[in-house]
Amino acid sequence: MSKTEGPAFLIPLDDAQTPPVPRDEVARRYLGRLIALFHREKSEPFIADDKLHRATLKRLDEIVAPPACGPVLAEIGATVGRWLDRQPGASHILTVVLPPCDENAVIETWASEAGHQVLVPPSRQSLIAAEQPILPDMTGSGILVISRLEDWFLRHREGLRAVRALLAAIDGLDRPVVVGCNAWARSFLAKAAGADALLPDAVTIKPFDAVRLHGWFVQLSTSEATGAMRFRLPADGEDVLAVDEAGTLRNDYLRKLAGRSLGIPWVAWHLWRRSLRTGDDADVAEDAKAAMSDGDASEQTLWVAALDEYLLPGTDDGTALHALHALLIHGPLTREELLLVLPGVEDPNVVPVLLRAGFLERKGDRFGCRAAAYPAIRDGLEAAGFPVGRV
Repeated sequence: MSKTEGPAFLIPLDDAQTPPVPRDEVARRYLGRLIALFHREKSEPFIADDKLHRATLKRLDEIVAPPACGPVLAEIGATVGRWLDRQPGASHILTVVLPPCDENAVIETWASEAGHQVLVPPSRQSLIAAEQPILPDMTGSGILVISRLEDWFLRHREGLRAVRALLAAIDGLDRPVVVGCNAWARSFLAKAAGADALLPDAVTIKPFDAVRLHGWFVQLSTSEATGAMRFRLPADGEDVLAVDEAGTLRNDYLRKLAGRSLGIPWVAWHLWRRSLRTGDDADVAEDAKAAMSDGDASEQTLWVAALDEYLLPGTDDGTALHALHALLIHGPLTREELLLVLPGVEDPNVVPVLLRAGFLERKGDRFGCRAAAYPAIRDGLEAAGFPVGRV
C-alpha cells in the first residue's frame, strides 16, 4: 500500500470530495456520551488512559516531521508542468485553490524552489492608505506566481479594489500566471469581484483518504533516526498502520482520520500529532504484550489516543463566528486588522476566548485559525448559514 509512486496531479476543484467518515465514528461522536451511560466495555484496555502522556515536541518532530504538506509540493510541480504543455488557446492563468490553515505557504515554497518569480503583495497598511491601487511590477518572462491572493486584505474596500485591479492586470499579461488562493477567499471573491470569470478551471489537492494518509505517515515514521515504530490503539493494541497480505488496512483509524480531517493533509497531520502518546512498557499488561505478536523486541511504541473534539464557544451576538470567518478568508491577522474587517465590532474580545478554547493560535502579533480545529470551525459556520469554501 505504501510503495513509492510518481506524484499525483491536482484535481478540478469541483471534483473534490471529502473522504467519508465511517458510520461507527459518526455514531461515536454524536451518541458516544449517551451510549456510555448504558454500556461499559468488559475488557480492559491494553494501557490505561492515565498511563499515557503527550509526546514531546522534539519527539514528534522526529516521528511526524514538518512540513505538514506531504507530497503536495511535488503534485503542484507536476500539475504546472502538465499545464504548460496545454493546447494553444487555453487560459494562461492556472488557479490553485487550497484549503485554509496552510501554515507552510506551499505555493510560495514550490515557486521559490522552482525558481519562479513570486509577486510580493503590498503591505496591508499601504493597501489601505493608497488613493489608487498600486500594483507591483509584473513585467518579465516565465511563470509569474501570486502565491496567496488572500494576503491582499480582501474584505477591506481598498484591498478589494486592489484585487480587482490585479485580476484585470494579470488577465492582460502575455506570460503564464499561477494564482494561489485560499478556498474561502475564492468563495468571497467570486461574489465580490466576479473572480470565477477571471480565474476559471481552478484545481485543488486530491483529498487525502486513508490510502494516501497511510503512504505518507509510513514514509514520515520510517527513518534511521526513529528506528522501528509501531502506532497502537490503547483499547486493543492494534497497529493503526498495519495492512493485511492484500495491502488493505486492518482497522478503521486512518479512515476516521481522513473523514475527520476533510481529506486536508495539514489538518490530518496536526490531528495525528495531537493524538500520539507515550507510555511505559511497564504499564502494559503481560497478556497484552503477548497479544501484540506483530512486532519485534526492538520496536518502539507510540499510542494513538482518540481524536480531539472541539466545541465552539457560544456568544449571543455571533462575534466568534464572524471573527473565525474573517480569519479563514484572510489567514492570520493582527487584532487591529481583524477590527477593520469586522464592521460594527469595537473590540474583538472573543479572540482570547477562542485562543483558550484551542480554535486560534498566536504567532507574534497575528492570530489565525488552528488547523486541527478547522473541521469544527467549518461545521459551525456552515450550520450558521455562512458562505463556506469549497474545501
